[in-house]
Amino acid sequence: MAYAIDTATTGATIVGYPMHFVIATKATQNDVVTIFDKPGIIPFLVMDLTNAASTSGGTQEWWEYCTVRNTGGELSTSKSIEYDGGVIGERSSGNYYLFAPASGEMIYVSSDDGAAATSGNLTGCFRGALGTTAADISDDDYMQVMNSILLKGANVGKVLIGYFALPDEPRANVF
Repeated sequence: MAYAIDTATTGATIVGYPMHFVIATKATQNDVVTIFDKPGIIPFLVMDLTNAASTSGGTQEWWEYCTVRNTGGELSTSKSIEYDGGVIGERSSGNYYLFAPASGEMIYVSSDDGAAATSGNLTGCFRGALGTTAADISDDDYMQVMNSILLKGANVGKVLIGYFALPDEPRANVF
């Protein structure tokens, strides 16, 4: 049998959007996973791998994006947004996306002075991010924090999360 000896290597270009994975440890129901090095994520897989009651695993985990609630309403041109209804430690201190479900707008947040509190001010906001259209925000409208997910299921243990990361550049045309 003859074997070829390869003295050169060839690279390949991966076409498509790269997938990311993280394994997190969930201690209690409603634990939060925040991906601090990404401004936003779109999970395609959130799976409970183990739990304290048995060695079963591989079941789908119920999840939601973490939220904050607008206080007072904001115009579509506003670069700062006041909020309440947050949970201490769920958000980073800036550089993340919010999604406003009422309008479909993505907002890039440069700074969040209330990340260690339940209320605060978001400043340096880039409105109409990722190709969406800036829109007015009504008083008490909820906004989803796009890099923080709330794990709602009762099982605890390891959780596998697969996601697509949103671009760091808010001017990118994604939507």
